[in-house]
Amino acid sequence: MFLRKINRYLKEWSKSDFRKPLLIRGARQVGKTTAVRMFAQEFDVFIELNMELDDDRELFETETDINRLCNLILIVKGVESSAGRVLIFIDEIQNSEKAIASLRYFYEQRPDLYVIAAGSLLEVFLDRQRIGLPVGRVSSVWLYPLDFEEFLGAAEQHQLLDALKEQPQQASLLPVINRWFRQYALIGGMPEIVSAFLKTDDLSVVRRMQSDLLAAYDDDMVKYAQTRDQADAIRLIWKRLPMEVCKQVSYSGFGKSELRTESVRSAMRILEQCGLIYMVFPYTAYELPALPDDSKNAKLLMLDTGLLNYLAGVQAEYFGDESLNSIYKGVAMEHLIGQSLISQGGEEILPLSYWQRAKKGSTAEIDYVYRHQGKLIPIEVKAGKSGHLRSLLLFMEKSPQDLAIRFYDGEFKEQSIERKEGKPFTLLNIPLALVGNLRKYIQQYSAVASEE
Repeated sequence: MFLRKINRYLKEWSKSDFRKPLLIRGARQVGKTTAVRMFAQEFDVFIELNMELDDDRELFETETDINRLCNLILIVKGVESSAGRVLIFIDEIQNSEKAIASLRYFYEQRPDLYVIAAGSLLEVFLDRQRIGLPVGRVSSVWLYPLDFEEFLGAAEQHQLLDALKEQPQQASLLPVINRWFRQYALIGGMPEIVSAFLKTDDLSVVRRMQSDLLAAYDDDMVKYAQTRDQADAIRLIWKRLPMEVCKQVSYSGFGKSELRTESVRSAMRILEQCGLIYMVFPYTAYELPALPDDSKNAKLLMLDTGLLNYLAGVQAEYFGDESLNSIYKGVAMEHLIGQSLISQGGEEILPLSYWQRAKKGSTAEIDYVYRHQGKLIPIEVKAGKSGHLRSLLLFMEKSPQDLAIRFYDGEFKEQSIERKEGKPFTLLNIPLALVGNLRKYIQQYSAVASEE
């Protein structure tokens, strides 16, 4: 087992005077249960309840009074009520509506207990049952596959991890960082797969585990189809993901199929609720306040770039001498940067977006848009050392702010770019491997700019 960033969040949560029952959300196999079990070592008593087990689920069905329920749990689990700090973990909570409802009463009547719940398919359950979480009584945090920093931590590359966080990084260390980043880009961030690779250094083991995990996901998601068309649409979307990621997709005629538009739309919603895909909708505005336009075509991302590599059959390319730009025609790097930006949200609900020019017939598009302190900051991913930035330049001509980002296969550098109208803007060129430092770079730039 290895530490995740969520473990720091859990410690902060446990010390808060305003602590509420915490719900950890995310797809299956991203490490929710493992993170809680590691955190549980800080408590005197740890009680784990799994709502997939009849005996555990029936505890919530048997008793509705929260104090009697707590006493029943303690008795059944053989715990003395006079014990010290007690952490109760309710896993797979989506399998019990009454367990979900109990979170409110844990908050209101038993603040002495530390309560964490997790649910992999919770969004599907809440949508189907048309119920909501107890408003104002529950906190949520999202867990995603390992990011690059967590990957280095799992590999026990602690000195390199410290160097990665420095600003600016030593240029001499960048080749070493990039070698590890290439491994991360190949394997992805699913915890069990990362652990197996770091122990065996055997890609055949990784492939078998990825195949097994994808098969399990396939079984999971089709269970929630309500019609034959919906099930067919889920299978089609899943099959075509390698061809559709990082592209704008239309519900109508998806994959050149004759499936009904509504079946495709509802199938994508199920996959998104399962945490297996992300639907990235565009801004058409240049500044806030604005919202992504969900009436326009979304770009699709998958849960994990390592799984995407397996589905696309591009794993061998990572062992060549080519730049990262040549792998999967740059799609893998655009996808990995998107995955990394999503994972930086954590406890905040900040859906990833891209930008699309509103003018009819225009093809201008920026890979991603990052919201920061009331600004829309454009992000382009050009994995090579060169690359055209026409759409970014077009955006910056209309944007009132003065910062843009490019992730690429090169060294960190700042550029001052002239605009046709108005003041020049700054383009931060950031190595792909340093995506985890994005917020720091933006804050650092903003602090310097405010002093000038």
